[in-house]
Amino acid sequence: MFRFLLVAFVLAQFNELIGQESKHTSFPMSENALLWKIEGPDVKKDCYLFGTMHLIEKDYFFFPDKLTKIVRKSEQLVMELPGIPNQLEALKLVQLKEGSFFDFFTPQQTDSILSWAKTELKMTETQFKSSMGSMKPFVAIQLAAQMHFLGKTESYEMTLEAIARDNNLEIKGLETIEQQLSFFDNLSKEKQAEMVMEGIRKSDELLNTTLKMEKLYNRQNVDSLYLMIHEEGGTISQEENTFLEERNKNWVPKIATFIAQKKTFIAVGAGHLGGPNGLIRLLEQKGYTLTPIVLEN
Repeated sequence: MFRFLLVAFVLAQFNELIGQESKHTSFPMSENALLWKIEGPDVKKDCYLFGTMHLIEKDYFFFPDKLTKIVRKSEQLVMELPGIPNQLEALKLVQLKEGSFFDFFTPQQTDSILSWAKTELKMTETQFKSSMGSMKPFVAIQLAAQMHFLGKTESYEMTLEAIARDNNLEIKGLETIEQQLSFFDNLSKEKQAEMVMEGIRKSDELLNTTLKMEKLYNRQNVDSLYLMIHEEGGTISQEENTFLEERNKNWVPKIATFIAQKKTFIAVGAGHLGGPNGLIRLLEQKGYTLTPIVLEN
């Protein structure tokens, strides 16, 4: 779909208003692209937006030379977080300030969690209680999610950070780890417990979902990824929809600042790119032109 935006320019010589056409990507888009070039009047040359998967099996991970060259030529790398968090600092942030992990759950739910830990994590009741007693429920959600990865995994963020450091690029973040974790912290105890229970009780469904997402990602179809997240259903999916869209809107003015300053390579989860309120269309609404760049597997 194409819309027409009337852009006013004051021309000293003629004092006229000139109309300019701006392309808006249709939904769902026909393009298959994880990499998009960002252009506009206030944009530095060679700014890009790239969609990642934070954790992906090696069979679906691809990082072609073309992508590496583009990152190297940038002046700054912008990710969701300003680099991989220090493990000790991250550990402190996922620990409860008071109370216990098990305070969030009913006795029946606790029994289910301990049974899951024994079967899936190969941990005894004593081991799990000792390890998880001081942790936020978010940690169990992450553990359940990571169980769905069958083989060895790769990280786009770690790969990008290594390239940036090797080439002396500045590394910036769109948010802090505290802001990311606040999404879960601000949910009610009941909602947090529900998300944990959904993660461990629907492990087969979540495994199938993970595999489908990896395949869609490998096909570089960001709108299909968005639709899958949006239509999947369940507590995690419902909350994630809000989580994605709110963050997208918060990121747009920050992205605008970054791309006006330096040649910028922006890398965020691919789920943030697609959809009516994804970064591609939100940036287009602000007057930027986004052009898909083909990456060969």
